[in-house]
Amino acid sequence: MIIFINQKKLYTNCKYKKLFLKTAIDVQVVLRILVDKEIATREEIQKYREEVSNSPKYKIVLDDIKRQKVGFQAAKDNPQEYLQALLRAKMNGNIK
Repeated sequence: MIIFINQKKLYTNCKYKKLFLKTAIDVQVVLRILVDKEIATREEIQKYREEVSNSPKYKIVLDDIKRQKVGFQAAKDNPQEYLQALLRAKMNGNIK
């Protein structure tokens, strides 16, 4: 069995992972500065994190990620049932 790897796709994926990691590191640096300089407490940061996560702008995306994770887990737990449901949805026109 030969597996073809799309190098461009892998490279792009790697670039996004690197960007995501660098952004996460930068955010952690800023949060540590705020806490170390006693501008904000960890509790305040957590409170704001929850507020922002529950705002409509981000809640929709977070809910979609949770929904996708449930789907991935269902596919992993019972791949045959998942594929049958996928095929039914495709045949019914629910998936294009």
